[in-house]
Amino acid sequence: MHRHLVLALSLSTLLTGCRFAPLAFEVANPAPPELIERGEYLADHVMICTTCHSERDWRFYGGPPTEGTQGLGGESFTELFLFPDDTTMYSDNLTPATLGDWTDGELVRAIAGGLDRDGEMLFLMMPINQFRTMARPDMEAIIAWMRALHPVETEPVPERVLKYRALRDVGWMFVGPPALHTQVPGKPGSVRRGAYLANMASCRWCHTSTDILGFPVPGKEWAGGMGFPVPEPGEGWVFSSNITPHKKTGIGWWSEEQFVARFRASKEESVRAVPMSGGFNSPMAWSSYAGMTDDDLKAIYRYLMTLPPVKNEVPRWVEHRPHRKKSGVYLYDRPHEETKK
Repeated sequence: MHRHLVLALSLSTLLTGCRFAPLAFEVANPAPPELIERGEYLADHVMICTTCHSERDWRFYGGPPTEGTQGLGGESFTELFLFPDDTTMYSDNLTPATLGDWTDGELVRAIAGGLDRDGEMLFLMMPINQFRTMARPDMEAIIAWMRALHPVETEPVPERVLKYRALRDVGWMFVGPPALHTQVPGKPGSVRRGAYLANMASCRWCHTSTDILGFPVPGKEWAGGMGFPVPEPGEGWVFSSNITPHKKTGIGWWSEEQFVARFRASKEESVRAVPMSGGFNSPMAWSSYAGMTDDDLKAIYRYLMTLPPVKNEVPRWVEHRPHRKKSGVYLYDRPHEETKK
């Protein structure tokens, strides 16, 4: 009983103490063209803001943004991440038609802190943990890009509904003030720059197994195994790959040239040339990441090669929804229905 009271009081303190004021932050308006260009690169190819805030076309590999919806929101995350029934979660319109009256400080607080302009929590589909330590020049570039978008009025997305209190409370645990770097870390192509880019691209987020509450499984960082239901017209479940330098189950046998070539093969024109025929698809925004520069892809590769190799063999795809233990471990060979108690 005492333990439950302590937990309740701790949670209450957490939920009331994590609201914070917007940062004092101001970006030149109009912004220099090169700043907007940098923001577009980050949004389209590194942070993939454009992909998540567009409707994705799952007829093609990696679900590239549907033409004409870029930045307009409307993508549903409830099916892709298998949230409970009656939970709704959609990405918002990023253009000035929706966000034009937000201050720069309010935008920073949302992107890197997890609070909207009213001080309410954004849910964790927004990778606030990854963006919290963004470099200030890159944050300026993202905001400049958002301000430069053509304002497009759209129908309001369905209101977010988190059916279970646990979903709301867990989200609050990740809200916190931004801690922006003064400058972009490391030199182009360096391991340090790769660590920064891999964080901004949320590589660890998708390539780390989690328990059923979404917390990383200890010892499985970067080792893959995160499961995703394949959106229609596909079917079954797909799993993130082990991207540690393990020689057999990871990417330790890949060369730097092979790593870069893997992304280059998934440019949007290549992806759209071959429609998917059902079954397997990938939730990874391949056509977006394929637009990264050689320097940036090489930097990420060089960083990944410094990680501890983790032995973790993960299937690419299974045709059924596998049973999942509370620890987060999937029983790949056993369908969910057969093991449900």
